[in-house]
Amino acid sequence: MGQTITQKIVARAAGLERVEPGQYVNVSPDYTCCQDISWPARKRIMEEAGVERLARPDRLVMVVDHTTSAGMGTVYHRNHGEMRRFAEATGANYYGPGSGLRHQVLVEEGFARPGLLVFTDEPNIASIGVVGAMNLAISTEVVVTSVLNENWMMVPRPVRITLTGALSPGASIRDLAQILIRDYAQTDILSQACVQYDGPGVATLSLDERQSLLACTYHAGADTALMPVDASALSYARARAGGRDFELFADDPDAAFDHEAVYDLSAIEPMVTVPPELFGAVGVGAVSGRRIDQAAIASCASARMDDLREAASILRGRRVAPHVTMYVTPASREIYAEAGREGLLSIFAEAGATVLAPGCTTCWGYEGYLNEGEVSVSTHQMNYNGRNGSRTASVYLAGPALVAASAVAGCITDPRDLLAIEGRAA
Repeated sequence: MGQTITQKIVARAAGLERVEPGQYVNVSPDYTCCQDISWPARKRIMEEAGVERLARPDRLVMVVDHTTSAGMGTVYHRNHGEMRRFAEATGANYYGPGSGLRHQVLVEEGFARPGLLVFTDEPNIASIGVVGAMNLAISTEVVVTSVLNENWMMVPRPVRITLTGALSPGASIRDLAQILIRDYAQTDILSQACVQYDGPGVATLSLDERQSLLACTYHAGADTALMPVDASALSYARARAGGRDFELFADDPDAAFDHEAVYDLSAIEPMVTVPPELFGAVGVGAVSGRRIDQAAIASCASARMDDLREAASILRGRRVAPHVTMYVTPASREIYAEAGREGLLSIFAEAGATVLAPGCTTCWGYEGYLNEGEVSVSTHQMNYNGRNGSRTASVYLAGPALVAASAVAGCITDPRDLLAIEGRAA
């Protein structure tokens, strides 16, 4: 039986010819990545263990992305300083406040490359699969790989989801992500699996769109996910690699998958995930007209250039409703700068939105706190009670165009309605 890309990446990291799903192996990850919120606990563990040096400090990537500003009365300024001093002392890679989401930093800085295995403290970093790098979330175990440059892991079950067709105007890749979560989150079909996306539909998606889908796949139950490294992904990876090695893998013709499914992108419509469950996705018509207090474009799912362009296309020449507060958070400093060059930041500001520094910001409630009974619609990753403030607040999830359209209308709105208006005006 042949090997899948999933198996080949793990086998490479384990120094083995082949591995099988469910097998436990010892691997040396190419990189380990951690962030500021979890850093104090990681540092304490190393201090208690008497750790004085790292096996491969060049393979540790530390990113301040949750607490981009160190507000008065918080401990975050201390965390930032401790991370920076640790990196200076050990030689680890450090990216300070405003650098962006570590998901994005790993890709932009070339740490994520085809065929590499990366251990992190968060499964949403599966977005690095856009260039064929596999993320594995291991929580506090990042300390082990940081110190020893090795750890054990279980080989994920390979799953294949084939994409066909192309998205229609008004629909976004985030809508497909919400559909997958609706279809799989309450099952164990994707449990302990790596989802490999393929099919002709992938070629119709930009690299930004592919990252959005990958970042959300964990919420459908998978451990991680990968995209095929086609010409556009390979070109990007080479440009960012800076001469560093990587390896391209392909599925063997006789490779087997534990589960396979097909989704037609052309059949997808704008979706809204209704709180408080992530699997509560419905067509926008089911909740259209619901009054909102806040709208946010942010998170590792939907804060890249394509997302910002999509939101700006709706907001251009329009104003956010008077009773709505809108926030926009670019995923990285690089994206922030590019949005400025394209004039997107001006569009957001003129529409009445507030642009925040790159990072997690509103997604985990660090900024944009919701008061009792308030309603938000956002491109965030989570919608459980209390995620963004009061436990009585309601968080609806959607794609960037729908969020922007709702901000203008003051209620949950189908973005195709505004697109239709633009079409008639033309």
